[in-house]
Amino acid sequence: MNSEDLFKLRLEMMAQKQAKQAVAYQDLFTPQFMQTNTKFANFNFFMKALKVKDFEALTSLPSTKLDSFVKAETEFNNWEQMQAAAVNGYMTKILNQQ
Repeated sequence: MNSEDLFKLRLEMMAQKQAKQAVAYQDLFTPQFMQTNTKFANFNFFMKALKVKDFEALTSLPSTKLDSFVKAETEFNNWEQMQAAAVNGYMTKILNQQ
């Protein structure tokens, strides 16, 4: 098995392990992520601006309202893009720790 195959195997194993574990939204939407990509210092201020108290309430918002807010207040066009970028950043961090 060459080094590229080993790397791919390692990535697959990590992905499987991560898929079995829930990741807290605080680990995805870190203050650094929020400060770099939004107008907010942290995710709590983001939720406060949307007038929601927790992540569950945030995800219960109509998608049009959430997408419009994300487009106006962040570097992303919609909530899905913002989540994908946060997951990508989280996985990159995990990979760099291995």
